[in-house]
Amino acid sequence: MATHCVVLPHECADGAANMAFDEAMLDAVAADPTRAYFRTYGWTTPTLSLGYFQRLAEADIDPRWRLVPKVRRLTGGGALWHHHEITYALVLSREHTLARDSKALYRAVHEAIASELRSEGIEAARRGNDGAEGIDEPRPFLCFTGYDAEDIVSRGAKLVGSAQRRRAGAVLQHGALLLARSPLTPALAGANNLTPQPREDGYWRERLERRVPAALGFLPTLGAPDLRLVERAVELERSVYRCSAWNNRR
Repeated sequence: MATHCVVLPHECADGAANMAFDEAMLDAVAADPTRAYFRTYGWTTPTLSLGYFQRLAEADIDPRWRLVPKVRRLTGGGALWHHHEITYALVLSREHTLARDSKALYRAVHEAIASELRSEGIEAARRGNDGAEGIDEPRPFLCFTGYDAEDIVSRGAKLVGSAQRRRAGAVLQHGALLLARSPLTPALAGANNLTPQPREDGYWRERLERRVPAALGFLPTLGAPDLRLVERAVELERSVYRCSAWNNRR
């Protein structure tokens, strides 16, 4: 298994390119489990990403989402409105001690992020079962209005949510650290809304790049994606994530 985690450069792209690159990393580690990758990224245009199992018609019910860019994720869970946030993706072997159980991986990554939030004076902790949804209640459309036990929350505000996909010996976990309210989701406060000293996006990127791989026992190593990884991402972007057959499949 990998002892180093390659931290890839932060980039901003649209929804199709972002999701394609995450899946390309998953394929790369499935082919070679001695690899591990971590990256943060941004969105050139605010975008709604649908969970794999969500229906497109759910988005169209709400006028806010009818005309915005949309992309379907490889992972499940609720929809995310990617605007004022830091998005991250981690891929590692399923044989890693903390990757064998989905909850253990969520908790390790989320606690690493929560620790950084607390260092800025933000009261951040795992939600646990407090305030969890009733058993018979349907899951809300937006991820950040849900009540998962593994969420990182501060004063009732959900700041971190993630989702996973497993494939052929590899695990992809990606998610978002919400930084500020968006005009389309004004009720959802971000980290910079909860501290008297807001931080620039670059500050949070650097903290996550250092802290998350280390929390899993990796030595973070800055590196560039190799040609095969880039070529696979381009292929997936063209053949999957820019296609209506994928994005409108439900």
